[in-house]
Amino acid sequence: MSDEIAAATGAEIVPTDAAQRDPFRMEFDIGTVKHLGLHMYSTLPPVIGELVANAWDADATRVEVTIPEEALTETSEIIVSDDGRGMSDAAVRNAYMIVGRDRREVEETDETPGGRRVMGRKGIGKFCGFGIAGEIEVESVADGETSHFLMNYDELKRAASHREIEFPPLDPTGRVTGGTAVTLRGIRKYRTRSISIPALRRSLARRFSVIAPENDFTVILNGNEITPEERDLQKLLGTDAEGRAYLWAYDDVEIVPETGWKVGGWIGALDRTNELEDGIQRGIVVMARGKLVQEPFVFDAVVGQQYALSYLVGELHAEFVDEAEDTISTTRNSLVWDTEANAAFKEWGQREVNKIAREWAEKRQADNEAALNANPKYKRFKEEAEEIGNLRAIKVADKLVREVIKKDVVGSETSQEEVIDLATDFLRFDAFWELAEEVTEADVEDPARLMRLFREWELVEAKEMAKVTNGRIATIAKLQRLIDTDALEVPTLHDFLKEFPWVLDPRWNLIADEQTYSGLLRERFPEDEELPEVDRRIDFLCVRESEQLVVVEIKRPGKRAGLNELGQIEEYVHFMRDHVAHASDPDTEIREVIGYLLCGDLIRNGPNAGQVRQKQETLRNSKIYVRRYGELLGMVKNSHQDFLDRYQSLQELRGRDEPPAEAQVA
Repeated sequence: MSDEIAAATGAEIVPTDAAQRDPFRMEFDIGTVKHLGLHMYSTLPPVIGELVANAWDADATRVEVTIPEEALTETSEIIVSDDGRGMSDAAVRNAYMIVGRDRREVEETDETPGGRRVMGRKGIGKFCGFGIAGEIEVESVADGETSHFLMNYDELKRAASHREIEFPPLDPTGRVTGGTAVTLRGIRKYRTRSISIPALRRSLARRFSVIAPENDFTVILNGNEITPEERDLQKLLGTDAEGRAYLWAYDDVEIVPETGWKVGGWIGALDRTNELEDGIQRGIVVMARGKLVQEPFVFDAVVGQQYALSYLVGELHAEFVDEAEDTISTTRNSLVWDTEANAAFKEWGQREVNKIAREWAEKRQADNEAALNANPKYKRFKEEAEEIGNLRAIKVADKLVREVIKKDVVGSETSQEEVIDLATDFLRFDAFWELAEEVTEADVEDPARLMRLFREWELVEAKEMAKVTNGRIATIAKLQRLIDTDALEVPTLHDFLKEFPWVLDPRWNLIADEQTYSGLLRERFPEDEELPEVDRRIDFLCVRESEQLVVVEIKRPGKRAGLNELGQIEEYVHFMRDHVAHASDPDTEIREVIGYLLCGDLIRNGPNAGQVRQKQETLRNSKIYVRRYGELLGMVKNSHQDFLDRYQSLQELRGRDEPPAEAQVA
């Protein structure tokens, strides 16, 4: 439509009443109208963009676009008006009404009377409004002469078999005193939601590089001027550690030597991928004659750093795509790539995108490493690793964190700190070093995959702990049954407690039976042979954990301990404390001795019951404790419930995750 609006052919017509004029006559094919209207222009931005391009070709200096800001109704209107040269009656009849008229060819020039390079070419943009509306009203004034008519899509369909339609001239509305106004009515879209004005502004700003004071061309949307800054995406580009934008510039680069096919502009990388956050469509646009001729894309490039493509934006100017040969598709928003020049352009673009993706990834790796070194959490991680004193462990852990974060070129500071936190949390677990070596050897670059691998490892650990916990509970339950049925032989109970000291205290796991100390107690405190069977002890058990010695006197399950039994365990512990205090072997140095009396219960009735409770409290303050057979099961269950709960939660998390990380790392 852009060529018809500005064309002025035929003799000048003196204005008369509309009723005295002949109708405007158009020959058309309804299939063409459907294709060039309904199908090609199915969204608002290209429709408005086509009308703005028409205004440019009419040498307009000011274009006003009025869009309803609420959900549209049957009576809603979209208006695009300009102050351009307008169309005379003759221009409408001899240019606008001719479908497919190539303005540049017919007029033998690709410039407007005002010296601008013409954007339009094929004379088909007149149908763009039918992409979203059922009726297009055109009112244009040239040298005081008004041309005013309506095009209705339903009427075009009814006239389809005749392949010709007449549009009666209408009287001037008085609203247009110069230039052209196009009004769209019967708008079929945006009935349930309002039009995003900010998104439309961004789209128009990005579609036209000629919107600028130096080009004497202004576009105003709902009263607010669109500025050149709104299309300046360079200010939104990500920056490296030194504050420099991720930007690659081109200054008339000849893509094939001695062809004159030159490209200018820039390509850059944003700092995020989510278009919903900033409303910026990712990809590189191609401009010619100041108008977008290729929607954002990445030249169909397939790169090793595929994730980089979701960060790239850019604007390239390639005038050769819209010169003598028309290499722009009918839709005017994409290039035809099978011409020699455009094929070469695409190959050049693919090479550049590959190079940029690679260089950007390398820069991000270096930036990540610099940020890591300055991260306080990483410094704390290093300090804790050095406290361990294991050089191999430090090396493996540091390699894991550095390699993963360095290669996570798209990661944020938050995702980096998650990796550091996980590594710090697991730092003191021996199994972590095996995991760390596995991860670094597997070359895991995605923190999300690393998180899943950590979770998988944690699940394995929790599963093993759950097995241990359930095994312990089953063991205690069996012990309880044996106690309840009085079926436990003396050697069996002694050996059981030696093998499973955690029965007495769940914290005891891998601790050795100190037979030397047990024998020493038996020698120092021989048992009276005349004691009744029920009062006899089963044996002494001394176990050691780190620098702590634990003295256990094992009474029979049916025994109720009183002051005598409490006094005896106290005596045993004091004896061992005195003994170890005078030990001379530094390798067997023991810093603390604690005691346990394992029995059926304490005396709760009788004249000494109060003294027994008081004695028990005194001993507890001296780290000498009473354990009852009956409370062992509940104690172990309670102390291990956290492990069971954690295992259950990890299983649920795993069920929501992707396949196990091991399968992805391989």
